[in-house]
Amino acid sequence: MVNKKNLVQIGAGKIGRGYIADLFTEGGFTITFLDYSEKLVEALRTQGYYTNFKHHADGTYTRQIIKGYKAFCTETEYDMCVKEISEASYISTNIFPGAVDSISHMLADAIEIRAVEDPDEPMDILIGVNFLYGSRLFGEGINKYLKTDNGKDFFNMNVALAECLVHRNGAFPTEEMLKEDPLSCNSGDTPYMTVDNILKNGFPENVGLKPLDNVPAWMIHKIWVANMSHSLGGYIGKYRGYTYIGECRDDAGIMKHLFLAKKESVFAMHEEWGMSYEVMEEHDPIERQKAGYLNHKANSVDKDTIDRVCGDLTRKIAKGDRLIGPALACVKHGKLPYFLSRGAAYAYHFFNENDPTTIKVRDYIKENGIEKAVTEFSGLRDEDKDEKLLKDLIVAQYYDLSDLYPFDINY
Repeated sequence: MVNKKNLVQIGAGKIGRGYIADLFTEGGFTITFLDYSEKLVEALRTQGYYTNFKHHADGTYTRQIIKGYKAFCTETEYDMCVKEISEASYISTNIFPGAVDSISHMLADAIEIRAVEDPDEPMDILIGVNFLYGSRLFGEGINKYLKTDNGKDFFNMNVALAECLVHRNGAFPTEEMLKEDPLSCNSGDTPYMTVDNILKNGFPENVGLKPLDNVPAWMIHKIWVANMSHSLGGYIGKYRGYTYIGECRDDAGIMKHLFLAKKESVFAMHEEWGMSYEVMEEHDPIERQKAGYLNHKANSVDKDTIDRVCGDLTRKIAKGDRLIGPALACVKHGKLPYFLSRGAAYAYHFFNENDPTTIKVRDYIKENGIEKAVTEFSGLRDEDKDEKLLKDLIVAQYYDLSDLYPFDINY
């Protein structure tokens, strides 16, 4: 039987526990967490609660206790995970790109059960991820694993794949928070999440979900503008010797770079995707940006690490992603993306010895040079004049930022 007041949350990380669970528990929902980490699942079960520290702009926190949930491991309790999904009206997924295939398989198995046992009960899958084309990738993955015509028909008619805009940051808890609760979350306090206006069950009452048309286009805006700014601040900050994102936000030089890079990205959204400047201004008002500019009190408690924010480097410097995507659109439409291309150069300098993707990029540069690396990882080809211009900009600025002996630079 379908439980209309239970959310199945796939991914029990910072966003899943610190954001989505908060919104739905405020609306009277119970939560079922599904996560690949058997250790985390067991800890959630044993403790029976966790503390969500919601930080505010004035530097203070509000403590929220989340309890009464269930938790299952996707690796060792697959059948129970499928059962929970098959009995839910709302499913939320917050995962990394590498998990799309396995989670799509799990969703397909649950849809097959739902199509037989409760064919009149629709299913809404909320996709809150930080990579492009989430609904398309999940749609292709689910279709690949559906086995019956019944399951395929149910999926096509009764399942919504609704992309979402995540508006809260999920930072690592501080040492003090972890001493108080080893399962604690450290999140922002935005009271809503924007969701594509396509839900089959409608928007649940008293849950902070805001409907918006054409969210997939807004997801590109989020990656190209908001996520670009967040990660770019980290790349520059690491280059300057910082550890935390809050330190980057307190640096006037970094903030100027981010603001001007955002202007280039907004231009790219307008020209490439037809998004009006007025609508984008309404979405992220300049006065709100000014209010948060160099907010030392808030920045001083932001201990989200640069290494976390800037991880998975090869994805973030890929052709369509947060730096290369808008920069290439700028070139295509006649604007020189100086700040985005310099940001990409900072990204190619970024290194974290615990992140295999940064090791891969650095080793490739050492062996083959930055020119070939930009083609290999960002897909920029000499045969395309726009791509070559952007590649040349990135390479030149990479050398400008380097400490190489100038006579050793092959430029």
